[in-house]
Amino acid sequence: MKRLLRNKHTRLVLKHLLGWICIVLGIVMLVTPGQGILTLLAGIYLLADEVPLFGKIKAWLQHRFPRAAAAAERMKERFRKKR
Repeated sequence: MKRLLRNKHTRLVLKHLLGWICIVLGIVMLVTPGQGILTLLAGIYLLADEVPLFGKIKAWLQHRFPRAAAAAERMKERFRKKR
């Protein structure tokens, strides 16, 4: 199982799957109780490297909210160090 998760293509498929699930659930949670915007943003950030539209949205968000973007980058780096 670990060998399968080290495969680049498997990680890409899992990243896409998780990103699109977050986006769909975020849209659903916009009209139902839940953290819709936060879930939607998590999906956008997951897919920003692969989907050009989400990359543009991420760049706009980083320009518009630089402190939040810096905090997200710090959390990302901390997560990568733990792996």
